[in-house]
Amino acid sequence: MLDLEAIELIRQLKARYFRFLDTGDLAGMKTVFADDGGIHYRSPSYEYKKQGWDELEAFFVASFSKTKFGMHTGHHPEITVDGDTATGIWYLRDTFVSLDDNITFEGSAIYKDQYIKVDGEWKILQSEYDRLFEQITKRNDDMFITSCPIK
Repeated sequence: MLDLEAIELIRQLKARYFRFLDTGDLAGMKTVFADDGGIHYRSPSYEYKKQGWDELEAFFVASFSKTKFGMHTGHHPEITVDGDTATGIWYLRDTFVSLDDNITFEGSAIYKDQYIKVDGEWKILQSEYDRLFEQITKRNDDMFITSCPIK
């Protein structure tokens, strides 16, 4: 039988992850990961693998700022719950702007996550993705930003 409550709580957890990521909310981001949680993001142009909050925090600080920011959305979750653990597959669609490098990344990926219930609350234990599509565009002089999600 499906654990619909757990599935919904995990959907909300991943929604918070995307919101905290795009707003640079490190305090919030810390609440979505297990203490020993990690990431592994793979793309033709980069690969990041971080484990534990100290490495995650340093990665998020270096990657998201007033000059490096984006919009990440997760779609079509496939969540399987097994007691106090779960897995999830998500379709990512994102745009990332680096004013420092004067480029915009656009693309999609497939997330494969592992979740664990800690003290009655779902957390991300491991989050990884592989890019399906990636397009990197040089920003031109006619492009300008009117709003930045990170304060």
